[in-house]
Amino acid sequence: MNNSFSTRADSGDGPGVTGSAPHVPATVSLLTSGGLSLEAGLRALSEETPSRRLRRVLRTMSHELERGQPLDEVLSRSGTGMPGYLRGLVRGGIETGRLGSFLEQFLQSVRRRRAAALTYWGLLAYPLLLLPLAFLVGMAILGWIVPQFRDIFNDFGVSLPAITVFLVQLSEPRVWISLGLGVPAVVLLLTAALVGSRFLPGHAARLHAFQMIPLIGTPSRMRGLSEFCSMLGLLVSGRIPLPEALQMTGAAVHDANLRQGARRLAARIEQGESLERAACGLPQISSELRHLFRWAPRGDAFGDILLRAGEVFSTRSRVQAGLAIMLIQPLVFFGVGLFLGFVVLALFLPLIKLLNGLA
Repeated sequence: MNNSFSTRADSGDGPGVTGSAPHVPATVSLLTSGGLSLEAGLRALSEETPSRRLRRVLRTMSHELERGQPLDEVLSRSGTGMPGYLRGLVRGGIETGRLGSFLEQFLQSVRRRRAAALTYWGLLAYPLLLLPLAFLVGMAILGWIVPQFRDIFNDFGVSLPAITVFLVQLSEPRVWISLGLGVPAVVLLLTAALVGSRFLPGHAARLHAFQMIPLIGTPSRMRGLSEFCSMLGLLVSGRIPLPEALQMTGAAVHDANLRQGARRLAARIEQGESLERAACGLPQISSELRHLFRWAPRGDAFGDILLRAGEVFSTRSRVQAGLAIMLIQPLVFFGVGLFLGFVVLALFLPLIKLLNGLA
């Protein structure tokens, strides 16, 4: 194998490379324009990738190649910590003469996924910050303002409506302290349970159930589909055998549901089934993927279709995230407004009655 990029082989865009990719850095573009050795190209790519683990792996590979070690040994040695899917990308890229294009598209896929996740959580940050602030304001109202009104009502002997009695009961020290400590404790426990559930059996099934929730779970599902299609498309374009490509894709994707589905697909294909038929009956494989799998007999064109589908799913993820936040934010504001309206109504009903009596 040749340890340098071929200008002639990488002069084209290749499958899935579009002309509009402003987020691709200049140093990565050098990989497809030629003029860089493999070790220099991997070192340049390591400086651009957002993943610390991949950055360390690429630097290790670059150093070993600079020391004159054969590429086959570098790729096969487990000591480098290089993931199997990245080994497949490098091998497929060299065999097809499009290594630079493959690495560039791989970096785009990684960044698309991270950008989609950051967009979702960035949009969700405002309502998530508003809820704790609203809780603190509510605790201040119950612990400081309501007791002052309660003393006024008791001094004048005003008969209180049911809504005010309920609010006064909430302001009792034992209830107020229980709410102030209990609600944050419950939230922390639920958060810890959600984070810890990733490491418990059945995570794929729980993630699948969450992704089926309209709007809220859709962005997560679209992110997983984008990453799955992008990785599988690159491996197929690199002429990696389909069962092996699916195994590598399953190891690469962060979506536990698709990870499980990729492994089951690979097992069925190894038994002689076609990709489209193997996907039937697997709950992990959505209708979008089954529709794409009909193009599997197209060979190299199938990789191009998957790559472009990955870009489409990434766009859909951002759009769905925006729609979800458009609904979540008004709900948060409505809940805060409902609580404040309840407090105002509960306090001013007996106050108006008291003023009328004094008049």
